[in-house]
Amino acid sequence: MTTMVAILFSIILVVSPVMAGGSSDIGLFAGAWTGEWKSDKGDKAPMRAIVTVDAATNLVMLVMFQVPAPPAPSFSSLSIGKVNESGNLIIDAASSGIEGGGSEMKFWMEGPLVLRGSYKNQYDSGSFTFRRFSPSGA
Repeated sequence: MTTMVAILFSIILVVSPVMAGGSSDIGLFAGAWTGEWKSDKGDKAPMRAIVTVDAATNLVMLVMFQVPAPPAPSFSSLSIGKVNESGNLIIDAASSGIEGGGSEMKFWMEGPLVLRGSYKNQYDSGSFTFRRFSPSGA
């Protein structure tokens, strides 16, 4: 019984910050993600993302690419951002890797399996929703 309580307490300590919308473990951002981009103008497209992190500097590299399906044009970007004290990944327009002045972006974890984001630029704004991706379907 004591072992069971200890295990449950450990799970609560690990999962609680993530469920609250902030995570002190930037390693949770790392990995392969699949999801969708939605523009506030009504456009949308399937997306994939690869995220790597450097815990020593709180820097995150985010590669996003569109899974094109006509009539959507292909799209890709390489962004570099930093995780702030609240556990959000912040990418300024200059570091977004997006042409035409760039996009300000913010990403956050909604649990260990869901990554959400928002963006804004001079032409558009919208959101991203990603889920963990595994080629094996896990």
